[in-house]
Amino acid sequence: MKITTALAGAALAALPLAGTATATTSSPTEAAHVRLTVTRTTTDGLSTTGTIWLDCPGREGTGHPHRASACTDVDAADGDFDQLPGRDHALCSNDTVAVTATAQGTAEGRTVHWQQTYESDCHLTLATGDVFAF
Repeated sequence: MKITTALAGAALAALPLAGTATATTSSPTEAAHVRLTVTRTTTDGLSTTGTIWLDCPGREGTGHPHRASACTDVDAADGDFDQLPGRDHALCSNDTVAVTATAQGTAEGRTVHWQQTYESDCHLTLATGDVFAF
C-alpha cells in the first residue's frame, strides 16, 4: 500500500514538469526551420532545382521572399505540410512542367520529411500557397 501511494505521489509531482516540457518544445522561437526544394522537370527531361530555408520566426528581408505568409501557412497546418491551406485561385498557364516540392527540417515541434509532385506550378501554388513560392 505504501509503495502504491509513493508511486502515485511521484506521478502527480511529475505532471507540472511534463506540462513545462511540452510548452518549451513548441516555443514560438523554434516554430520552423525547414529546407524547401522545388525541382521542375520538362517533358524533354531537363530539370532545374531551387532551394531555400524557411525560418519561422525570422528576420525580415532574409531567406524566403514570402516568409511571413509562408510561416502563417505552416503554423495554420501545425507543421503538417499535407495540411497547408494553399490558395483558392491562381493564375495558370498551359505549361506541363512537373514540379516536385520537398520539405526537410522541423516545424511546430515535429520532424518534417515531405515530398509531393504536382503537374504544374499552378497546382503547386493551389496546394501550398506561398510556402514554395521562391
